[in-house]
Amino acid sequence: MTDCPPHGEAAPLPPMTAEELLEALAIPEMGPKTLRLLLRHFGSWAAARGAAPAELKALGLNAEFARALKDGRAAAFAADEVRRARETGIRLMGYSDPAFPPALRLHDDLPPLLYVRGELRAQDALAVAIVGSRRASVYGTMHAERFAFELAQAGFTVVSGLAQGIDAAAHRGALKGRGRTLAVLGNGLPGIYPPEHEELAAQVAASGALVSELPIGTAPAAKNFPVRNRIIAALGLGVLVVEAARKSGALITARLANEMGKEVFAIPGDIGRPQTRGPHLLIRDGATLVESVQDLLDQLNPDASGFRSKDDADALPDPRALNLNPVERALYDCLDSVPKDIDTLTRETGLSPANAASTLLVLELRKLAVQMPGKRYVRPGTLQR
Repeated sequence: MTDCPPHGEAAPLPPMTAEELLEALAIPEMGPKTLRLLLRHFGSWAAARGAAPAELKALGLNAEFARALKDGRAAAFAADEVRRARETGIRLMGYSDPAFPPALRLHDDLPPLLYVRGELRAQDALAVAIVGSRRASVYGTMHAERFAFELAQAGFTVVSGLAQGIDAAAHRGALKGRGRTLAVLGNGLPGIYPPEHEELAAQVAASGALVSELPIGTAPAAKNFPVRNRIIAALGLGVLVVEAARKSGALITARLANEMGKEVFAIPGDIGRPQTRGPHLLIRDGATLVESVQDLLDQLNPDASGFRSKDDADALPDPRALNLNPVERALYDCLDSVPKDIDTLTRETGLSPANAASTLLVLELRKLAVQMPGKRYVRPGTLQR
């Protein structure tokens, strides 16, 4: 995988424009690890391009690589790719872009450049990947959609791969939950694979983003899908495997997530079905068995950093609160570090006691309200140390 630690960002890289990244990555034998090696050693892309062959050789790079670094063909490709991106409405997002996912900066073999249709947001850091079989059963499809729906309603972004079966169900569930969802493709934009997911892809782009590391127009190929799985694994705080055979891309994603220090979850199923062998194998090897979204949320524990001051809580809003309806929002906004009873909350919000009580229950289930002794409520993360 990578020599980088599983937690915490690696040493910052010098900034590069998207066009510079396109040029660099177009050089034969130039992968993410090699690019990061050059940038850390020479301090800038310009210095790396101007390095002497002997300097490159000392880093383990051969004469052919040194020639390709300077021959100009990669620069022509980069200029053409920028033009094609502009014409097709694709955003080129390099690691220096403020919207670039921080999780993709953590490991040297993750892409330093993304092609994006839609919008990536800071709140997408609170994400769960849902993956599984393309030949999903009714049972698997139902649970993938249900988990995605409830995660979206809890404020999580749902990440998957737009494939048939479990992936498609996960995206649809997040959309039905009026949440955000990201699809990581095994082909280059603006193409969509499988083509029957054109409409679904448009909905994903409208409520989240389609993401690829592959050049514009790259056709889907079997070799691309296991590679893209490392991005799916990296973008989520954890990976939920719904159905998968023993040898499947979903299990590759789970393995990569585990190596990155992420949580791995699995939904059990009928022992007589081949699609359940993968999740059962993961459970046997230590993955968390989940029967409800609450099982998953308890394990992820987004507030594991402990109690924050009220000032910190205001500066760092809980992403789970982004999809509240107006009644839930009104009640949530009244909660702070001072415990309040139902009477106080009904007076401040204008809600009836019954409506306030039922809404508080919803907020508690989403871990957006904490009940204190005496049936008084506070917002999570606002208690003083």
